[in-house]
Amino acid sequence: MLTAPKSGAIFLQADSEKCKSSMTLPELLDAYIAGRETSPRYRESLRRSTKKATAYGLQNVCQLGPEPVNRLLASLPLAATTRHNIRRELLTLWKFAYEEGWASEPPLRVRRIKASHAAPEAWAPADLERMLKLAERDETVVNRRTGIRVSDVLPAWITLGFESGLRLHDMIELRAENYRNGCVAVAAHKTGKVAVRRLSIECRKRIDGLLSRSPDKTVFRWTMPRRRAIKTWREFLDRYQIPGSSKWLRRSAATQMEHDEPGSAAKWLDHSNPQVARKHYIDQTLLGAAPTPRTPW
Repeated sequence: MLTAPKSGAIFLQADSEKCKSSMTLPELLDAYIAGRETSPRYRESLRRSTKKATAYGLQNVCQLGPEPVNRLLASLPLAATTRHNIRRELLTLWKFAYEEGWASEPPLRVRRIKASHAAPEAWAPADLERMLKLAERDETVVNRRTGIRVSDVLPAWITLGFESGLRLHDMIELRAENYRNGCVAVAAHKTGKVAVRRLSIECRKRIDGLLSRSPDKTVFRWTMPRRRAIKTWREFLDRYQIPGSSKWLRRSAATQMEHDEPGSAAKWLDHSNPQVARKHYIDQTLLGAAPTPRTPW
């Protein structure tokens, strides 16, 4: 449970006394969500950030100002990346409150927090080939009700995930109507952009096998819902001591695209900013030997 430290309670106590009748941060969040179409995961993230802010003393909309928000962000005993995300979400709510006339100060002069990012890692082609063979032989049951095993579902997930580059949500929600003429066609849940990917014959066979057994015309969801899919992937990778997560399929595909045709990964991933692919998806270590300076020894 989050507990406001004494310092956090003190540095905002005076502000809190002035605006007890003001809209609270949770009320502001509810108003923001009510007027927008947001994903469940984004709503949950906003609620977590709001809960942290209120626990550390930033409780009312009238407290939204550069000084209180900066002190709040500085006081949070969290990693820079987490504080960077909380800052972004608080500014989103603050901007909404200012535009609605509920906050008196504009969302300005909040110090930046530089989020640290590890270099992207992906699976090499040999890793994917080994993983696929392991999945084909794995008889672990993932759904007792249907009797579905790892060997029934993960080989199709691996091949489709790599060839399409779809995100987890889009994989889970994939339906028969998204699969036609040898292609998968999906409007990405995160961006709304339409992705059309031609699939290999082997991938199509695996999808056809799942759809032929599907009671609701979903490709993967009938075998395991989101939580079970994440758990199944985690257990499968741990079982064979394979690093990464199912997200690495998208990274591995982008890295392979960049390897085969430099500059193509950003377009394939449908990124507006080409730097996003290089920063978050492309494993530079798999692109081949980079030029190095001639050493004197």
